[in-house]
Amino acid sequence: MTSYAETITRDNGLDGRPAMAAVAAMIAALFAGSTVLTPLYVIYKQAFGFSQITLTLVYAVYVVGNLGALLMFGRLSDGIGRRPAALASMAIAVVSALVFLLAENVAWLDVARILSGLGIGVGAGTGTAWLAELIEGKDKSRAAIIATSTNFVGLGLGALASGLLAEYAPWPLRLTWSILPCSWW
Repeated sequence: MTSYAETITRDNGLDGRPAMAAVAAMIAALFAGSTVLTPLYVIYKQAFGFSQITLTLVYAVYVVGNLGALLMFGRLSDGIGRRPAALASMAIAVVSALVFLLAENVAWLDVARILSGLGIGVGAGTGTAWLAELIEGKDKSRAAIIATSTNFVGLGLGALASGLLAEYAPWPLRLTWSILPCSWW
C-alpha cells in the first residue's frame, strides 16, 4: 500500500538520484545551520555576562525542541507530505538563526536553540523518510546511512565554515556587531 506522502512524492516527479541529492543536501544544510552560529556563543557570553553553566544550558535546551519535534511532529510529513514538512523545517531553521542574530538576552538564545532543535527534528525525520521512499528496492537501511552521513557532513561543514570565517575573514565580527542591538555596545 502506498502512503499519501509517497504518492505526492511520486506524482510531483521527485525521484531518482537528483531528488536523493536534494534531500541529503537539505539534511546537511539543517545540521550545518545548527553549528555555524557556534562561534557567536562566546560573543553572547561576553555581551550578556552569563556564566559557563548558563552557556551549557543554552546548548542543552536544544533537546527540548528536538524531542518536541520527534514526539509531537514525528509523523507530520506522513500527513502533509514530505516537501511541505521539509520547507517548514527549513523556515523554522531560518527563524532560529534570525532569533540568534537579534538576541538581546539569554531567553532569546534559549528560544533560538529550541527552534533549532524543532527545525532539525522535523527536517531530519522528514528527510530520512523521504530518502526511504526514493530508494529503489527493499534496502531501506540505505536511507538511514545517507541521512546519518549527511548529518555529520553538515555538522562538520558548518563548524568548518564558521571557524574559517572567524579566523580569516575580518568582516564577520564587524557584521555581527553592526547587526546586534545597540544595547550591547
